[in-house]
This record gives sequence, C-alpha cells and structure tokens, in this order.
Amino acid sequence: MSGPAVVVLGGGLSGAAAAYALALGGVSDITVVERGDTLGGLAGSFERDGHFYPLGYHHILHRDRVLLHFLDRIGALPRVRWRRVRMLFDLGGRSYDLGTPGGFLGFPMRLRDKAGFVRLMLTAFRKRDWSDWQDRSAAELVDTYAGAGARTALFERLTRLKFELPCDAVSGAWLGARLHFREGSAPLGYIPGTNWTTVLCDGVARLLEEHGVKVRLRSTVQRLATSGGRVVEAELSTGERLPADLFVSTIPTEIYRRLVPGDHTPELERIAYSALISVICATRQPIDPRAYWINLASLDRTACGIFLLSALNPTIGAPGDTCVNFVTHLRGRDRPLFHAPDGELLARYADDFRAVFGTELTPFWTNVARVPMYSPVFGRSFRNPPIRSASWENVYFAGNYRAFPSIVSTGTALGSGLETADAVLAGLGVRSARFAEASAFRLRGMPRA
Repeated sequence: MSGPAVVVLGGGLSGAAAAYALALGGVSDITVVERGDTLGGLAGSFERDGHFYPLGYHHILHRDRVLLHFLDRIGALPRVRWRRVRMLFDLGGRSYDLGTPGGFLGFPMRLRDKAGFVRLMLTAFRKRDWSDWQDRSAAELVDTYAGAGARTALFERLTRLKFELPCDAVSGAWLGARLHFREGSAPLGYIPGTNWTTVLCDGVARLLEEHGVKVRLRSTVQRLATSGGRVVEAELSTGERLPADLFVSTIPTEIYRRLVPGDHTPELERIAYSALISVICATRQPIDPRAYWINLASLDRTACGIFLLSALNPTIGAPGDTCVNFVTHLRGRDRPLFHAPDGELLARYADDFRAVFGTELTPFWTNVARVPMYSPVFGRSFRNPPIRSASWENVYFAGNYRAFPSIVSTGTALGSGLETADAVLAGLGVRSARFAEASAFRLRGMPRA
C-alpha cells in the first residue's frame, strides 16, 4: 500500500514511533518535521569531550513495556543492566530512605500514618487501571487509603515538588499510577559505557531511515493551512510548503493551536504544561554515593531533586567523573526562576548541594537546560483529548498529553505514537495492533550490574 502522504509534526519519541508504525503499516510517503538538530525531543542528549549525557535524568523502568519493546527492536535490550538504587527524602537536614526499616521508622510521621502509607502502597502495587479515579484528587486517594496525616507529612510535599500544587488540585489517577510503577524501590535500567537515551534515539532514527521515512531536521512549522474542514499543508518558516493528506501532531498542544486557530477538540485548550530546569555538571571530587535520587522535601530549596547519575550508571562520562543533575519542576514557564541567569541558578544549586552533602561542589563543566513545556499538569479534572481532531478531519494527535493517567516516560511517549498510528491505519482500512503488541512485551531477564 502506498497510501496517502502523511506529515508528522514533531520528531520527539511520539512522532518517531508514529512514523515508524505507519511505515510498517504500508504507508510509503511519510515526512517527520522537527525543529531541533536530532530526533528524540526530551529524550535528547548533549555531548562533552566525546561523551553523551541526557538533558535530564532518565532511567529504564522494568514496567515500561513499550520502551523495552523498542530497545529490543533496535537490538539494545541485551546491553541493558539493572541496578537497585536508593531514593532519599531530605527533610529538616536529615535524609530518610523509606525503603529500609530504619529510614521508614525514623521518618517524622506518626506510626498510625505509617501503617496507612503501607496500605496505600500495597493498594497501588496491586491496582493497574486507575481510570476510575479520574476527577478525584490525590488528596482523596491518600486520605482514603493512608490518612490525612500521611498526606500532610509526605504527599503534600511531593505534589508541590512535581507541580507546585497541593494534593487537592492533583489527579488521584495520576498519583495512583505513579505509585504503581514504584520508581523508588524497583531496579532501574541503564546501558553501560554510554547514555542509554542516545542509544534509543539513534536506534529509532535508524529504524525510520530503514523504512524510508523522510526526516526534516532544523525545520520549523510556521502555520497549518486549512480548506474545507481539512488541514492541507504545513508552511515552514522558510516559506516552503509541505502538502499532505493526513497530519499527526505530536507537538505541545498550545503550539499546535497557534499554528491552526479554531481547533475545538474537547480538552485540547485546557492542557497546561509545567516547565523544567535541569542542570547537569561533572566533578572529580569524591561524593558519597548514598543515593541515586534525593527529593528535597523540605520545600525550602531551589532544586526539587538531586540525581547522582553516576550512582545508577557508574560508566557515564569519563572514568573518574561523577555526574550530578539538579532538577526543578515549575508550575509554568512564567515563574521568575525559569528566567534567572545561569550564574544565579548555579549558585543556588551549589547551596542545595552543600546543605545535603555538607561539602562544596566543584564542577569542571556544567550544562543548563530549560524546557518551557515539559509535562502536562495532571490536575484533578485532566482528560485525554480525542485521538482525532474534532475540527479538522485529517488531523490526529499523539504525545504524553494523551497517555493519562500513566506516568510520563519515554515509553508512554513511544506508546502514544503507536496508538495514534494504529488509529490512522484503521481509518485507511488497514488492521494494525502495534500498540497492543508493544504493551504486551515481556522482559525475559534482568541482568544485574
């Protein structure tokens, strides 16, 4: 089947997965338009002295089946190694590991609330489908299974670290799904000797090339032209026009709505995005590798979390280097901190490091990344928009804003692209179950580091 001409807006993992699945379905005329220098979007990398690093922390989850499916497709899964790491909660000048008996008992929370916390975690571990908690808040979820004391002591802090919102304003479905994935207690994966997101993005780019997908990098869409209830072409900032029969938008919804005003698809205009500041630095000083992930739960620091990337992947970067990642989640890009000068950010993160580790940080390089539209804000009334535009009959949507209530990850981005490609192919009369196939992937082994 040659099929229609398809333009995919955005070369992040959702767009790449959609293009790949459409090509597997027999569509031969596919063009991915990406304004960046490479494919991958938020899973992209930067290079220093011949070594690649992620823009921000990324780890492989053993429950992220779609991601594992793609790592298998590109031949990288046998290289993945698994490491059990520690997550700490830094509170009041002390760090607590809730995954150990001593850390859990020492955490400042009443014994009755700790019993409720255990009940909540057991419930989340057993429950996979959280769709029945749509329109219910994280506060209601925690209060139901753990109690208000546990919410005040821990979960109110966590939702503020993630969204700058109280539990009552955050989706219970999202929190339940997040707890189900057990990021803090399950083994996490990486690929020794490299940055695994670089391997993933390079592998996916290779899949597209092998299947004849055209990729236009460093190309910005200026507007989408419409006629007769359809989008007919994408106009680039250079003035070039790309006509197509079908369009798949994987770009942030507010950018899409600027390109083609008048799309009244339900839920589309309600989606808001958080912003992210991610600073990665390398040092040769010895740092206590007590944890991979440290949540700054006192809420009086600039960083929301500190990640010792070398604690998960000791081979990232050059031998002897330790890589540290400071991360701050913001409610939106209008927050003053998002626009603070680099020097001010680095000084404030150095203060955070000193408060947690009791020593000065002496990096020999730093990389500052600001992501203005990082993740959808999963408020209590969040809903996925339909997979197909209600205003333009030949426009489809994919991206992490359609993966709710699952956690936002590389796998959910890839999965959304597959799901949308299945829908496009169904409209063309082609049966495809790429999303179901990837979602059913089973990990056959977990080689330890």
